[in-house]
Amino acid sequence: MSLRIGIDTGGTFTDLVVYDEPDDRLIFHKVPSTPDDPARAIVDGIVQLIDRCGYASRDIELLVHGTTVATNTVLQRAGAKVALITTAGFRDALHIQRQDRPAMYDLRTRRAEPLVPRDLRYELTQRTLFDGTQRTPVDRGELDRVIIELRDHGVEAVAIGFLHSYANPSDEDLVGQVLAESLPEVTVCQSHETVGEHGEYERFSTCVMNAYVQPVMQRYLTRLRQQLESIEIDAPLFVMKSNGGVMSATAGGQHCVETILSGPVGGVMAGQAMARLHTRSNLIAADMGGTSFDVAVIHDGTASYARNSEMSGLPIGVPMLDIHTAGAGGGSIAWVDAGNALRVGPRSAGAAPGPACYLRGGTEPTVTDANLVLGRLAATSLLGGDMRIDLDAARRSIHDHLARPLSLSVEQAAQGVIRVVNATMTGAIRKLTIARGLDLRDFTLCPFGGAGPLHGADIAVEMGIDQTLVPLAPGVTSAVGLLMSNLREDRVRTHVRLLDEHVFAELESLFRELVDQARQRLRFESQQHSVRCVLGMRYAGQRYELPVTFLNESSDYDQIISDFHAVHERMYGYHRPDEPVELTTAWVSVEVDLQVVRLPRSAARSTEPEPRDHRAVVFGGNSYETPVFDRDSFGAGAALRGPAIVEQLDATTVVLPNQMLRVDEHGQIVLGAVTTRG
Repeated sequence: MSLRIGIDTGGTFTDLVVYDEPDDRLIFHKVPSTPDDPARAIVDGIVQLIDRCGYASRDIELLVHGTTVATNTVLQRAGAKVALITTAGFRDALHIQRQDRPAMYDLRTRRAEPLVPRDLRYELTQRTLFDGTQRTPVDRGELDRVIIELRDHGVEAVAIGFLHSYANPSDEDLVGQVLAESLPEVTVCQSHETVGEHGEYERFSTCVMNAYVQPVMQRYLTRLRQQLESIEIDAPLFVMKSNGGVMSATAGGQHCVETILSGPVGGVMAGQAMARLHTRSNLIAADMGGTSFDVAVIHDGTASYARNSEMSGLPIGVPMLDIHTAGAGGGSIAWVDAGNALRVGPRSAGAAPGPACYLRGGTEPTVTDANLVLGRLAATSLLGGDMRIDLDAARRSIHDHLARPLSLSVEQAAQGVIRVVNATMTGAIRKLTIARGLDLRDFTLCPFGGAGPLHGADIAVEMGIDQTLVPLAPGVTSAVGLLMSNLREDRVRTHVRLLDEHVFAELESLFRELVDQARQRLRFESQQHSVRCVLGMRYAGQRYELPVTFLNESSDYDQIISDFHAVHERMYGYHRPDEPVELTTAWVSVEVDLQVVRLPRSAARSTEPEPRDHRAVVFGGNSYETPVFDRDSFGAGAALRGPAIVEQLDATTVVLPNQMLRVDEHGQIVLGAVTTRG
């Protein structure tokens, strides 16, 4: 038997999806996360799954893991004791950063503190010019003295960042080799291996972040591998990357900065697959979990990449999907501020102690408590009834912390919580759509995550989106997306030239070299791979470039120039056909096909679904006696008019009054615009 398992570790739950290849079916499972040791929840979940379904450990062929270890390490400043070795005169590059201000009109704003304190930043008399020429070699005497200080300070990791090392990495290679020999217990990261582009601050910052996280990630992956072996699982373990591909766990321990968005990327990949099969190829992937709300835009069936990524105020120079995160989840805590205004988040109750209704020690009201009070969640809604939640505890929490201070009824306070958290989520969506000139009328909203379908219909109405697509298994969609990703490696190189036909003719050999480097990093022999080439282009004199796809033999010089003008027009509303165009970077993505999971088709059913129950649910301040359906009773082609509540193992979907629901051929729920009864 051949099984593939996708594992997504979230703040509240760890989601597991098994793809049973012989039977062509997906099996879903959720277990509470264990923040003190995320590996424990993973192993417990796998054991429960294989026991429940009658599988054996040897049946597992592949595991793909989306992890938040790197993200949490940076956010919590809980990484290794890291040092930086850099070119003389550039010790303070991490502190000076760029000249832009994080908040233009906030006089109290402060830049993010570097991950390396100043006393652990060391300079070497060394200089490489922009073209790769070595003007001043490394002073070995200085290096020896630095090594003594590193040993005395007990550093765990060292980042090496020299000026223009992307053009000539020999000095970084030399220092890295000496450090490995002199300090074998210390991990070493070189900036040219992490980022192959110009921009010393971004390159140094990314290298430092990788070094900061590396010991933590390596310990975690080693512990996970050992625990998997303890239950006799020796299948390959892959880790999700921020670029939408996967890499081996060994590579994940080395290049851990590439996993900063490992958690939410799986959902974007699932959204991309859904967009390509849906009637609209423009889709907004909106993942609402227990602690956060992650948004990505899929345009023409393809997810977009961020040009300027950052984490906790620090730039990251590796390819990453463009995902915006807001502090809005089912566990987000509602509170009253000093001005007597209702606020929600960003603080979350998480998995422990969790919302008040979980009865695990949490006493503060959360979004989940508000949904329970309004009837949108039932006391047996979670995990198919395996996890009971307490309505009285939710009402008591909202009354004590919100309703009484604000002189509201419990129901009014709960509605306020929902409106406030919805406003946070719509604001996040606007940043990636309306703020970039995209028309929301061309998009379908795809809410998922454990809490997404509870709020999807409300968000769509608020934003004027006329169609909402709820996946087959919303609560584990990110885990499904992990199984929809290929082995992937990106290589980016700075190549600044005024673009003319002669420079254009040289691009094929440049891309060929980058593809060879990517294949070596992937360490595969098979020729079954795909290559995507992208050029970074700008008008001469501009600071930032725009990505333009290079189609190898299908592209010619005039077409590339025309494509760049069109991209510039779409992004900024104008183009300058008479201005010279400059090439800045060459970027290749190489993917090895892992035979990714496809969305299964759903069987049609001759009978319309019958409600399992009815309960009072509050919509817009009014209570409706609302039918409650089991999602499993919906076959392809099923349809009904709201209000309705649709419950399943991993999520609850809210259908608003006078809103039409239908089920498509893949078993996905499609919600239309809210209309009046005609």
